Formats: sequence, structure tokens, C-alpha cells
Amino acid sequence: MKYIIILLLSVFTFVFVACDPEEEDPHIENPQETIALAGCDFETWTEFVQGEVTYDIPAGDWWDGLNYLSVIGGPITFEKTTDSYNGEYALRLETKTWGEDLTIPGILASGYFDPEQPIGENLIIGKPFTDKPLSLNGFLKYAPAENDTLVIFVALTKFDSNENIRDTIATGEYTYSGLIETYSPFTVPIEYTESINPDSVHVILLASVSGKEMRGHTGSVLIVDELSFTYE
Repeated sequence: MKYIIILLLSVFTFVFVACDPEEEDPHIENPQETIALAGCDFETWTEFVQGEVTYDIPAGDWWDGLNYLSVIGGPITFEKTTDSYNGEYALRLETKTWGEDLTIPGILASGYFDPEQPIGENLIIGKPFTDKPLSLNGFLKYAPAENDTLVIFVALTKFDSNENIRDTIATGEYTYSGLIETYSPFTVPIEYTESINPDSVHVILLASVSGKEMRGHTGSVLIVDELSFTYE
């Protein structure tokens, strides 16, 4: 249990780690368009299998969450659903209880879960990205349990090789606490504090804001579809 708690506390501090800069980045050639993120329509999923554990994950090596915890008995907190805004599938996140007193919020992030990393550093958040969008957009439904709150968070970062630190140059956050029974559009404005271009993007979708304090409400469900960035 100590392993799990340390891992989750690290996840919810949103410490951003850049991925390999040699990976392909979604460079935008026409800045007048609204551009979809990789796998943003959640139409294509691949199957992860380890031993007797099986679950689906969005295809394209762009998104991941905490489903790998199911290998050691944890719950499945993200999955595909046919309750989509467009196409056949959408993303469904649900906050669940693990054991007697541990809450695992539904979370999906632009990154990957690496079980080979040290304890507490397994969810590597950040994908190569060099453009400067104005907003993150999409469509969602939300069914909160006990007045829970959803969070959609985006950040753009740049590694400073001189100082050996990662600087956050822009952020945006969307939160909502009420019931959304039918698909509704949302926009996350991105505010810049630096004029430089980023090298990484970080998108986090979270069904329970209080999950970062291990107090998410079991049963909160967030459904998201058709994510995109908008440019000036």
C-alpha cells in the first residue's frame, strides 16, 4: 500500500517530465485551423495484456493513466465507451475505491505509465510539441458523486539546459462541479507567461479534483470526446 500511495501523490502533483525529443511532434503547418490531438477522437484502441490482466488503451502511444495498477489488483479507471459525441467511441473516466480507504480518480494524461521507473515516478507526463495553441477544446459529459469536480488541465513547457530545469511557459485549466447529462462543448484558454516556443505539451483529464488529496468521490464519471487545439 505504501507503494501505491507514493505513486499517486507523485501523479497528482503534476510534475512534468518531457518525453524523448526525438519522438514525432504534431507540428501545425496551418495555424488558422483547429487541430485535433493525437488519438483525440478516442476511436481507435489497442489491447494491453499482462498475465490475466487485460484492458484497452487509446491507440497511438499518446495517452495513458493508472490502469496499469490493475496488474497489482487496482481498479480500471479509464476505458472506451460507445456513449460518444461523434463516431463509435469516446473516453470514459470513473473514480473508484481500491481496498477499504484508497480512492483512485479517473485520470488520463498525455504520456505513458512506465513500471520500470522508480516508485512515484511511473506516470511520465508530457509529449513533444513545439507550437503555441490558444485553447484546448472538446465535448464532455459529467456525473459527479457528492458534489465532486472535474478538471481538464493543459500546460506547455520548455527545458532550460542552462539551469537544468523545466520551465512552464503556459497553462490552462477548466473545472466544473455540476451534472452535465448531454454532451456540452468546453474550452480551456491557454495563458502564456513566456514568449518562447515550448518543447512539450501536457494534457490531464481528471474525473475528481479532490483525488490529488486522496479524497475523490467514488462514482464520479467524466466522458470526453473530440479534443482539439485552436490557433489564432
